Amino acid sequence: MNLPAKKKCRCCRKTRPLDQFHRLQGVAAVHPFCRPCLTESVRQRIARRGARHAASTRCCAQCGQDLPVQMFHWLKASGSYHSYCRPCHATYMAERYRRNRAEQRR
Repeated sequence: MNLPAKKKCRCCRKTRPLDQFHRLQGVAAVHPFCRPCLTESVRQRIARRGARHAASTRCCAQCGQDLPVQMFHWLKASGSYHSYCRPCHATYMAERYRRNRAEQRR
């Protein structure tokens, strides 16, 4: 199957030659964004992530206190802080442990 010589970028809507698009691994397809648009979108995403990570305080969803971010666990998978502060999270996990132990004994 032959691919067309040009493709329309989904971001900027410009028709560009295929060498302006990254090839997707494992499939005979190219990325929907052209290289310049993809580069810019990645830069913006990194900047947003850095701005989120640079916040100095966060509000705990459990106790409602505005605490420094050092009081929250960093979740590597999601790239953000946990919604409960460390003391509230510890209390929650202890209660969960007790509740699960009680259910297992039945």
